[in-house]
Amino acid sequence: MNKTHSDIIYDLNQKFADNFAKWKGLPDPSLDRIFVGLYCVSAVGEILSTKRTSSHHDICCKIFDEIFADGASSVYLATIAMDKPASIILRRVLELGIAAVYLWDMPHNAHAWKEHDGDLSFSEMISHLNSKGYITYVNLETKTSMPIIELVSATEAQKLYGSLSDIVHGKITTFETTIPERFSFNEKEWKEFVLIAQQVIFLLLNLFVLRFSIKNEIILKVPKSKNELK
Repeated sequence: MNKTHSDIIYDLNQKFADNFAKWKGLPDPSLDRIFVGLYCVSAVGEILSTKRTSSHHDICCKIFDEIFADGASSVYLATIAMDKPASIILRRVLELGIAAVYLWDMPHNAHAWKEHDGDLSFSEMISHLNSKGYITYVNLETKTSMPIIELVSATEAQKLYGSLSDIVHGKITTFETTIPERFSFNEKEWKEFVLIAQQVIFLLLNLFVLRFSIKNEIILKVPKSKNELK
């Protein structure tokens, strides 16, 4: 309480600089798979921008660059041990990725979302994407040789969303200030973040591939993704 406002900010900056130095010292920071996935997300936006047939598709295409930016920002925050803000942004990545597909075929909702501050329910979007009628539509639209049964794993998506939401809503079990080594870089926590970030990104990529049938086009733009895409 005796520190000046400036001292508090300077101390935080030094703390985060020390955390980043510890992260840099890791023998394997495990960034490759995350960024291959993010490059693929960006590629999806580029590919879909050539396939848009309606003004609302322009809205959807903008989402993919936002996901890339949020994903990269989330990773950076985790490198300086800002795990909670990193996870909060990661939930935004998950929501936006689901919304990008949901809104692609829902022009009125896309315009309501953009122009009239319309809210999107995560559970409702997941239910819609996995509904029998929508699955039939996607199978006919993409002419897939292997019929799709579930477009996105509802169980996995809801589990990820629930875990990230606990942090957003400030469940006491997620408090950083109760930990003795609070706001300090921890390799175990970094690895936990990497795992959940990969799960979020590749759940979304699998959804994009299934809905738009663009696996080969993504691989052409991001060759390293060949072994990652289902």
